[in-house]
Amino acid sequence: MPVFFDDALPTLIEILEECGGKSFVERGTVLRDATGRLSFFAADRPPVPEQADVEAISSIEGSPADHVVHLDALGRRIVDRLGAYAREDRPVVYPTDDGASSVLTSSERIPVRVGDQFCYLVDRRIVGAGWLAQPVAATTSPPRLVFASLKGGVGRSTALTVSAADLARRGRNVLVIDLDLEAPGLGHLLLEDGRLPDYGVVDFLVENGIGGVGDDLLRRFVGTSQLTSSSGGVVDVMPALGRKSGAAPENVLAKLSRAMIEDVTETGMVSVGGQISAMIDRIAAMGSYDAVLIDSRAGLSELAAPAVIGLGATVLLFGTAQTQTIEGYRALFASLQLLAQRDEVQGRSAEWRLALRPVYAKAGLNAETADRFRDEIYELYSEYLYDAEPEDDAGADVTSLLRFTQQDGSAPHAPLMIPFNAAFVDFDPSRQPTQLTTAFYEQSFRPFLDAIDSILEAAAAEIIN
Repeated sequence: MPVFFDDALPTLIEILEECGGKSFVERGTVLRDATGRLSFFAADRPPVPEQADVEAISSIEGSPADHVVHLDALGRRIVDRLGAYAREDRPVVYPTDDGASSVLTSSERIPVRVGDQFCYLVDRRIVGAGWLAQPVAATTSPPRLVFASLKGGVGRSTALTVSAADLARRGRNVLVIDLDLEAPGLGHLLLEDGRLPDYGVVDFLVENGIGGVGDDLLRRFVGTSQLTSSSGGVVDVMPALGRKSGAAPENVLAKLSRAMIEDVTETGMVSVGGQISAMIDRIAAMGSYDAVLIDSRAGLSELAAPAVIGLGATVLLFGTAQTQTIEGYRALFASLQLLAQRDEVQGRSAEWRLALRPVYAKAGLNAETADRFRDEIYELYSEYLYDAEPEDDAGADVTSLLRFTQQDGSAPHAPLMIPFNAAFVDFDPSRQPTQLTTAFYEQSFRPFLDAIDSILEAAAAEIIN
């Protein structure tokens, strides 16, 4: 029976523990390469003597003729058991081998638990590396709100648009940024014909990676919404795509492919997340904004990672009361739990977990369904994002643990709610401006909008302190 991805790491840990014991596993580090193959970097030799002599099994192509790969008994056992998921050339790397020290001391090591065994893992990724970045705490000024979701069609962009309109109506200055680059549309919700700027986020990322974008050009990436009035606040919008892309649509896919790559600078590589964060800082510095509202790419794509964990924002996680929502967020939260564990081991705060807030979107009138959704969300937060209760309470400082009761309505897990309203099915305020009047959205959105106010006020107070 071949070993598949989900079984590869547990199988490797089982082999290592049988050979060297728990401490041998815990002191070392597993390296999973970009293809998924595993090797173990040992901090010392296994305490159990090997039963076979070192055996030469193959030569490395292109190496000197006398350079031969050797496998000891442990290495042979790993290759035999893991099959395609073993690094055949280096299944085990010992402390004196080349490259061992850099892996054993890497800041990228993630503490993981496999069964009842703890180990460190370095996970090399080509796609999805953004989800391994160090999360940024919400301390940015002005406060940022990310509107995120795993699925499209849950009212995420509609809620952002209504939020921008309501904040502006009450005198707040708002910057809106569309990071849904692969499915753009926010610009057309908030900008009438003639208000779309020449360029957008995709253009910024492309041009900044080639020759840079000077401060004198930044205004060409932002349009002012018709929601702006002399009696209210300003709504500025940085769309995913600008007017130039509309005139040359054949270039959109070509630009998009170049917008989502690392930027090479004199000081090194800058990730897409780093580029986006720096872009938002520069655009936000152009005006006196009270809030930055960011529309994220749906799903668990590479582009969603910087929006969810890299922008120092409060993240509103939209979802409907369906199994797909719960299971999708389970995958996300389980991955974020590993980042929190890494922060703890490296002596950093993981309070960024407090910035993740669920939104029960398109909520129906069935109380039983709503209760089930709240229960399932709390279970997810309790299992993955909140700290575990100590097994032995004696002498433990439980006050420092990040935990909340299910009934705490102010806790991160308490869902914000937006009821379903059929009037928003064909939401298109650029063609139907009355859809952004208070009379149109008040009944459905007021509790949600009040919650947005509270989040922004709390964020602003934290920044001041």
